Amino acid sequence: MSKRISKMLFSKERVELGLIDDALRFVKGIREFGKNIDIDEKEFNELQKAIKGDINFLEEDMDEVKDGLKKVEAAAKDLGVSPNDIPKYKEALDAVAYGEKQLQKAKQLLR
Repeated sequence: MSKRISKMLFSKERVELGLIDDALRFVKGIREFGKNIDIDEKEFNELQKAIKGDINFLEEDMDEVKDGLKKVEAAAKDLGVSPNDIPKYKEALDAVAYGEKQLQKAKQLLR
């Protein structure tokens, strides 16, 4: 093989090796970001469980408040007064409205 052909082959191999080296610079990133996705998946699953638990507790508390509101409204009617005149009635209504909003948000997150 002539020096010229040998030199051309050597030069071609260096170019090919250089291209491979360029591509291999990203191997570390692939491995790192791939591991991050595994970690994200685990955290995501834990967050989903936490949201489901929060939904259950929120619904239970809202049911209790709604039952209390019904009793207050019935008592107010019996007394001939507006429920709005009863202390903290409005606060309870606002809490239920806020709870409904948050419940919808939580359910949307789980979709």
